[in-house]
Amino acid sequence: MFDISLIGGFFWLLKFLFFVFGTVVGLSILVATVGHLWAAGIEQRAGIEELREKVAVYARMATGLAGRLDSRKDSASSAAAALFSIQRQETALKRKVRELETARFRFVRVLGKEQMPNKPYEFMVMNTSVAHQVKRGEKHPFYDNSWASSQPVQVWGPSLEDAKAELERAYPVTVGFKITHVELVPSKTNAMSVPANQEPQMAVAS
Repeated sequence: MFDISLIGGFFWLLKFLFFVFGTVVGLSILVATVGHLWAAGIEQRAGIEELREKVAVYARMATGLAGRLDSRKDSASSAAAALFSIQRQETALKRKVRELETARFRFVRVLGKEQMPNKPYEFMVMNTSVAHQVKRGEKHPFYDNSWASSQPVQVWGPSLEDAKAELERAYPVTVGFKITHVELVPSKTNAMSVPANQEPQMAVAS
């Protein structure tokens, strides 16, 4: 037979354990609540929420600035690539011009539309300012030294007067260009379309 006193002691022990467990849990909840309220009070007194908002604003500003900086870097990289391409093209064009100026064949500049009823006139043109600069051993700031002597310019126009006007628009007298000679370029088309008594085959411009 079981001893009743033992059973009563067992129940008393269980009650004590439940009391201790409840007390510990209650104290833990109380301590946690008090700690949370204490921390919230400290944060409020110290302005933590305002500081957090400022940090968030600064973070958004930093993100925006970083994005704009990346965009500017991309734009600058594209502009640098375009500039480099233009510089390469300019170098290639300058080299081609030098090759043409020193070539054995004659370099002829062409103006006007090469179509009927226009006729080709060949003008010999020089620049007196360039010629003076070359004589003094200097280089003209705008034009090549080749203009010191007469250079051929082929102009297409319906008449000699129109061709001369077209030439003077491209090579104005006001900057030193001067026509030294002009002639109608002979061709089968000219022979059929221009009678000899209407258009001179050669003329000297003043």
